Amino acid sequence: MSATFFDPSPEVPAEIENAAQSGELVVFVGAGISRLIKCPSWDGFADKVLEQLVPAGIDYYELSQIKGIADPKKRLSIAKIVARKKKIKIDYESVFQVPLAIDNVYSHLNSFNSSFVTTNYEKYLSPDSRKADPEDEWRFYKREQLLRVNLDKNGNVVHIHGCLDDPDNMVITTKDYLDHYSSKEVQEFLRYLFERKTVLFLGYGLDEIEVLEYILKHGEAAAKPGEERIRRFILQGFFNAEKALYDLLRDYYQESFATELIGFPKDYRNYDHQTEILASWSKKLKFGSVALVDEVAALEDEIRG
Repeated sequence: MSATFFDPSPEVPAEIENAAQSGELVVFVGAGISRLIKCPSWDGFADKVLEQLVPAGIDYYELSQIKGIADPKKRLSIAKIVARKKKIKIDYESVFQVPLAIDNVYSHLNSFNSSFVTTNYEKYLSPDSRKADPEDEWRFYKREQLLRVNLDKNGNVVHIHGCLDDPDNMVITTKDYLDHYSSKEVQEFLRYLFERKTVLFLGYGLDEIEVLEYILKHGEAAAKPGEERIRRFILQGFFNAEKALYDLLRDYYQESFATELIGFPKDYRNYDHQTEILASWSKKLKFGSVALVDEVAALEDEIRG
């Protein structure tokens, strides 16, 4: 293996270690993590949904025309319109059903005893620490469940874009995104997340930058000017030939969002290398709980809000 600019085994940042021990770490999981277990990309998701509309909703010529639209969110918007008009029920769950190897990225990520936020709809994120608890006590996916207190308990999973259990309210189309992020519940949730927590973003590669920036910008808009912000971290893969791009993005995220970019090499195992890193980090991190006084303060803030 030739020399690499990116450390193949990056150390856990001290801020993340400290946040895990104090119960202040939130792991924010994106679509790139699910793609490591062969879940579809946005393009694949849109095409699989469209294919369910043939032949009752559209014919194969119309399918080929719609598939030619570059933006997958536009394709999904059209699919939802057709499904509603033709009274076709889209089976979103089947799109994300994949066989899991025993050793996979979620087997390591689920050993993290932090709280989680995810933009993913599927339910492979299922922390080991909550296996014995009823799912409705730790998995939250309705907009009214985007509460600050749900970030303060280890093992809680918050689906910020909805979940397969409630497909009618999943945030999928461009209109869904605009409505969702303009809501008071989402903005207050993100404000609390970025003001009070240390956040580790996983699964947001170069093709997920749009979604990531949407989240960061809305969190920033809700923060008070001049207020001290807790650090945020993005673990992202790059080819060694992309060093110049990495340097630019690192400066951009630091200056725009007070976020540190941690690069790892994609040259030899592509994004699969991330699984090895998370396996290593899962053994090093020690997780504590949020102090009771902080939980009470969060609850009081929720009531006042």
